[in-house]
Amino acid sequence: MEDIEPHTDEDIPIPERDAVTPNERLHWHLTNALVSAESPETTAHLREALSVYQDLPPTPLVECPLCGKVGLPERIRTHECQ
Repeated sequence: MEDIEPHTDEDIPIPERDAVTPNERLHWHLTNALVSAESPETTAHLREALSVYQDLPPTPLVECPLCGKVGLPERIRTHECQ
């Protein structure tokens, strides 16, 4: 597991909802919660949650029925067909 440097709340830029996938957003929140965790119990729970997250199967890619572009379902739903 990677070492994570502590930050203050002011150091943590929140990603725009449309800029990341739900999985990326979950990883971001778990990682930042771990950074700010103060108790050993909370740190242990967050490390376990990150471990479970990393063991999740990848999201299958889908193809846009209009243009044929392939990508994550949430990104294909919102892409601009060319």
